[in-house]
Amino acid sequence: MRAAVLTDPEEFEIEERERPEPDADEVLVKIRNVGICGSDVHYYEHGRIGDFVVENPLVLGHESAGEIVETGANVNGFEAGDRVTLEPGV
Repeated sequence: MRAAVLTDPEEFEIEERERPEPDADEVLVKIRNVGICGSDVHYYEHGRIGDFVVENPLVLGHESAGEIVETGANVNGFEAGDRVTLEPGV
């Protein structure tokens, strides 16, 4: 999978990363679309928001939508093929 990774203010790289395996209570989503929000722009331009300073590479793009491709053993109510949006801060 590909990820946009902020490495320094005003610098990012597109990285290839291993496909994660979902835990029993998780789903794996193939991301189809990602929005760039104000916090992404702020991290890119300044390397920080308030007290949170980016000290390690940070994957940008948390406003996303896609399709479930795999579900964990304990997941109910979702299945492969479902279209979903994400809130990774929860």
